[in-house]
Amino acid sequence: GYLVPSSFTPNNDGLNDCFGVAYWGNVSYFRFSIYNRWGELLFYTSNPKRCWDGRYKGKLQMPATYVYMIEANGICGRIFRKGSVVLFR
Repeated sequence: GYLVPSSFTPNNDGLNDCFGVAYWGNVSYFRFSIYNRWGELLFYTSNPKRCWDGRYKGKLQMPATYVYMIEANGICGRIFRKGSVVLFR
């Protein structure tokens, strides 16, 4: 399966600084979105190699719980994950 972390610490120490999935393998379709508690889209990418660094419009976001949605088509079919991630500072 695809392991999605439950928290991350974007403090530039080189450990858990970016939220995403480390390895997707061969996917033909990919959508990764991060939302705040008000449903505002903070991050979006269609590149499986990108991850969220805890910023929105260049500003560091507050420690809080954020919602993610991931959609992809992999070798085993459609993948959909929705959950929450905690940003710690």
